[in-house]
Amino acid sequence: MLRVAAYARVSTEKDDQINSLANQRAYFENYIKNRPDWIFAGVYYDEGVTGTQTARRAGFNKMIEACRAGEIDLILTKEVSRFARNTVDALAYTRELRACGVGIIFINDNIDTRDGDGEFRLSIMASVAQEESRKTSERVRWGQRRAMEKGVVFGNNSIYGFTLKNGQLTVNDDEAEIVRLIFYKYVLEGKGSHIIARELSEAGIKPPKTSGDWSGAEVLHILKNEKYIGDLLQKKYITTDYLTHKKVANNGGKIYIRGHHAPIIDREMWDKAREIRESRAVSSNVTRPYGSGVKIVCGCCGASFTPRKSPRKSCGTYTLHMCRTRSRRGKTGCGMRTVNDKSLKTVLEYISDFFAAEFESAAAEAAREIEALTDTDDTSTAHVSEKIKEVSGKRLKMLDGYFSGKITETDRERLTAEYDSELARLAAQLDALENEQKIRTERQRGSDMLEIIKNETRYSDSVYAEIIDKITVYADCLIVKPKYLDLSFRIAYTTRGYKDAYTTTIENCDIVRGEN
Repeated sequence: MLRVAAYARVSTEKDDQINSLANQRAYFENYIKNRPDWIFAGVYYDEGVTGTQTARRAGFNKMIEACRAGEIDLILTKEVSRFARNTVDALAYTRELRACGVGIIFINDNIDTRDGDGEFRLSIMASVAQEESRKTSERVRWGQRRAMEKGVVFGNNSIYGFTLKNGQLTVNDDEAEIVRLIFYKYVLEGKGSHIIARELSEAGIKPPKTSGDWSGAEVLHILKNEKYIGDLLQKKYITTDYLTHKKVANNGGKIYIRGHHAPIIDREMWDKAREIRESRAVSSNVTRPYGSGVKIVCGCCGASFTPRKSPRKSCGTYTLHMCRTRSRRGKTGCGMRTVNDKSLKTVLEYISDFFAAEFESAAAEAAREIEALTDTDDTSTAHVSEKIKEVSGKRLKMLDGYFSGKITETDRERLTAEYDSELARLAAQLDALENEQKIRTERQRGSDMLEIIKNETRYSDSVYAEIIDKITVYADCLIVKPKYLDLSFRIAYTTRGYKDAYTTTIENCDIVRGEN
């Protein structure tokens, strides 16, 4: 008695497709149950998903897991295009299921993978299905672009302030009032995006996602969206691969239509908001001593710190770093202090000076750590990787020999155990070699770091990014963790003055071993 299951799929959630899916499920269930030599093992199905990928097909993946668990002997499906429109996936799953003792019958294509020429015929039909997917994708993209050029709006009904229906945008009066309020607070009241987000949440106004609180990012998204002045920009992202459906930013070929629909904000307000955004942005010449690889985190709530420009009549515009929780929710969310960018730079200059002064002893210690490691042949990892490929190839050839009848079941079990044992040993050896090489690399980077800060140009963003891993802000100190070294600096400082007279004085610096 064979345990037989079926798989069905439709690519859209339209009524006619859903009806077709229901009919397929009923057909398969009756067909299997009417065979006296078969046991019904269920009908697996997916609706509204593509056939070019298997990752999002819950029903398909559940069926494969059942096969791996030995619960299914045979699968019925309508045709190859329902099973997969990706040739590689179709063949890979067919071979895997065959290794599990599971066959597949494609009814309309008259293919049974248990037959001798089943895989050959399957590869042809899967290639045809994949090519049809490619042509369909091109036709859809061409049609969408022509429609966009005519002003048809694509997407779901999720544009805050508007209602999207039948490709047309109309103003949602209730949400439009909130959009105007955001621009008013930003332009006329001079408030920042995080403060506006906090005030909207405190007022009980639901955010675009309808759950949680407003965020500064959501407010900025509204302030940047050209749809609020009646313009339409489409094709911001494009799908580069019809098989993976991965979207990337479109650097050319975007479609922009000015005065496409009724605006919510006038252009004068929009232009002022843009000018304010640009003036508040942290420019490229603002010192960012933490660098791209350094984190500044809050010692109270654990949130990251972000740089912000703060204009003051008394002392001009300066850059400070603020806890993200405090920025969003105010001091009631987190009361951690802010850190002036000039103070942060002074702290990092102090650490650079320390390393420069202690260069000889620190470099000698780093050299000893490197020498203490076991010598590792740089080619050994490549050699082990090649051995893994070699053994994997032998295992695959053995399986092919088994499926073709040249190798018995007893020999297959014996050889499989031998190959799997060897692969496990090689994998453990490769992990050990890679881990040792990683440690060696980190120690060498520590030595290189010391060499970098020895020279006179150590006061630069690139040097700070190279030597500092994390800065944790506390109410009374900063804890600075260098990269690659098992120590941290606990630094307390005071500030005085403003504008050009603003100074930071390091009051105390303790070196803590093993601090993370």
